[in-house]
Amino acid sequence: MMLSFHPCFASDAQIILADRKLSPDDRRLIRGADAIILPQTCSFALYKACAASKALLFPDYEVRFKYPGKVGQSILFEQLRIPHPATKRWLSMRKFREALKVAGRTPHEMPFFLKADKSHEGEGVFLASDEQSLEAALVRLERIGPDRFISQERIPCQGNVLRAVVLHKRIITYWKRSDPSQGAISTVSHGARVDKKWRPLLQDKAKAQAQWICEKTGINLAAFDFVYNMEQEASQPFILEINYYFGRVGLGGSLRYYRLLLKAIQDWLKERGLDPKTVQLV
Repeated sequence: MMLSFHPCFASDAQIILADRKLSPDDRRLIRGADAIILPQTCSFALYKACAASKALLFPDYEVRFKYPGKVGQSILFEQLRIPHPATKRWLSMRKFREALKVAGRTPHEMPFFLKADKSHEGEGVFLASDEQSLEAALVRLERIGPDRFISQERIPCQGNVLRAVVLHKRIITYWKRSDPSQGAISTVSHGARVDKKWRPLLQDKAKAQAQWICEKTGINLAAFDFVYNMEQEASQPFILEINYYFGRVGLGGSLRYYRLLLKAIQDWLKERGLDPKTVQLV
């Protein structure tokens, strides 16, 4: 039996969980499922219940919940030795301020970034370029909460961030390009434009890096953000973050994205000897 928790995909059984907790009937269906399709808004409680069953799960969210947030991802990048900007983890604002006072200097050369642990699509990300902007960033981070955050070296990418979207075994890349004079955050929601053709060799390098990460982690649905040091000819891709819930503009909009995702799910089912036609886009 095929079970879907995704609101856009119907199957033998479909559960639209929304904000409610799992019911006894929901748990019965989970126990009887051969495979389960999870939503991208999957909670830890839902994942835990499904992972405890004998069902196959798509997407594979083990790494998502084992290494949560930017703090968790920075640990993952270190453990796998994935090239990434120099990053420090801070468990509280008090510890950051104490370290600043003891060292008498900032943890990275200015300018550098401060990023809230759970920030998404550029929200909760602040550039500290001097003492005044650093203090303003710290005050805003305190308002956002929770306490954990990271500080991170700024790679001179000149406003260009390369996104690699993983859909099972397919990887689609495109640039998010913005005018550096408009700010240091390159996101489509903040005015960056999508460019699918610029610097194809750099796109290929990031795609290869994303594929390697997926092979090591089992990730099969996510968007990786990479940057390059544009001041160096032979720069390697530096990973910034893994987004498990991401925008669809660069993929051609929501409808095209769901069609791509349907194909990914059906290919995944077929590879496991299950009927791909049991899942349909609604």
